Amino acid sequence: MAKFKVAPLFTDNMVLQRGKNINIFGTGEDGTVVTVMFCGLQASCTVTGGKWRVVFPPMGACRHMRMMLEDGEPEDSLFFENVAVGEVWLAGGQSNMTFELGESTGGKEALENDDVKDVRYYNMPRKTIYNDDYEESIQNTVWEDFSNKEAAYHWSAAAYFCAKEMSQYLDVTVGIIGCSWGYTTASCWMDREHLIGEAAVYLEEYDSALEGVPVEKAIADFREWEGRYAEWSKKRDEYFKNTEDPTDTGCEEVCGAEPKAPAAPCSPKAPGLLFESLVKRIAPYTLGGVWWYQGENDRVHPNAYYIALTNMIRNWRDLWRDDELTFIIAQLPMYGGKDPDGDSWTIIREAQMRVYRTVKNTGIVILLDCGARDNLHPADKRPVGHRFAMQSLDMVYGGCDGAYAPTFKNAVWRGDMAELQFDNARGGFKVVGEPEGFELCGEDGVFVPAIADVSGERIFLTAEGIEHPCGVRYLCKNYSDIHFFNGFGLPLAPFKIVNM
Repeated sequence: MAKFKVAPLFTDNMVLQRGKNINIFGTGEDGTVVTVMFCGLQASCTVTGGKWRVVFPPMGACRHMRMMLEDGEPEDSLFFENVAVGEVWLAGGQSNMTFELGESTGGKEALENDDVKDVRYYNMPRKTIYNDDYEESIQNTVWEDFSNKEAAYHWSAAAYFCAKEMSQYLDVTVGIIGCSWGYTTASCWMDREHLIGEAAVYLEEYDSALEGVPVEKAIADFREWEGRYAEWSKKRDEYFKNTEDPTDTGCEEVCGAEPKAPAAPCSPKAPGLLFESLVKRIAPYTLGGVWWYQGENDRVHPNAYYIALTNMIRNWRDLWRDDELTFIIAQLPMYGGKDPDGDSWTIIREAQMRVYRTVKNTGIVILLDCGARDNLHPADKRPVGHRFAMQSLDMVYGGCDGAYAPTFKNAVWRGDMAELQFDNARGGFKVVGEPEGFELCGEDGVFVPAIADVSGERIFLTAEGIEHPCGVRYLCKNYSDIHFFNGFGLPLAPFKIVNM
């Protein structure tokens, strides 16, 4: 019996990250010397504390390589075939990142017609340490390529369209590690120690819900809910598949309200559980970066999201020992649901933009126009993937025109007029429909609709009854029509500025 094991992510067809130190790691008996041979290089280490890690220096892109691992006993040697060195990105978040290629707009056509040889996928199982088959599921997961259409059907649509574009542009193999779970908050994806400040509300809410409830009962209640949810989810899927122009409201009328999950230590919504069950099983597999599409469920605690996402990024970078690990955040699109004029999604969008502006080596893809009035899961993930790809290429390799949407830069107050200046508005704005969506306020802080006059890369605002404007905001509600785009077709990002 071999004295060592390699971590489950290392399988045939795996993709390793180019241009960075490559971590090869696993477990074993203390004192065992593990040797890894790859691309003409050899490195060894000794198992200590039940763990081992070999580090190879940065490499250039290559394909069709073989990796060998041994512990000095020939019968214990491991071989991995068809290994590539290219780009490795983690596709993380919740249901809009999970949304499957086979169910997406253009997905079935892609599965039938795309000839993609340089995109591979490692789909982390949606299991937690409380599932009896958790370890078996982890051990049985392997890297797949696009020739396995049955597997590719279940890939993240947004991640696939992004990786396809990157692989074609860079002429390298792009590996995706799919690690997402619907209906989760940021608190699920970080360790509990990082849930501090405003983000502590997640722990307080969870602990309060379980106060006085025996662990066994909490778990039993959650397992019973899983059965009810599976039945409801089947009805929901049938509704969205068989209904023309389906909506969330229509789904509730046909299928009933979604069963609410009880708090439980085995629930994927439990703070820290997915960090423990999934994220820690991936690290420190070397990554080029992270595509993060999440935040919809944090609308219940929107004011905590800035701290939660900031601390989650810090948590992951510490875990990977990579202070420069790239995070590209998908800013939430428009969504109305039952509260189109509310502001919970606005606060989340503001928090995501603030993270982008304050946390180094982060990006943000503006998806305002990729949402739907009454459908939390828009099916067309092609523009989402394209915008992730453009920004990934620009952040890592530079010089990619059209990677960034226009964002607010500065306001100049001129009597009864506000002059707005923007970044990424080269070539001026294109107005689709009426120039609506801006509001001005005076010293009383009451916002009223503004008249917008576009002049190249600047926008001038006035509003009836506002003689001395000192505040401006744009699309600060959950859902609104989109009218302002830059020359690359990217929507102006929402913002709010008050100069009092």
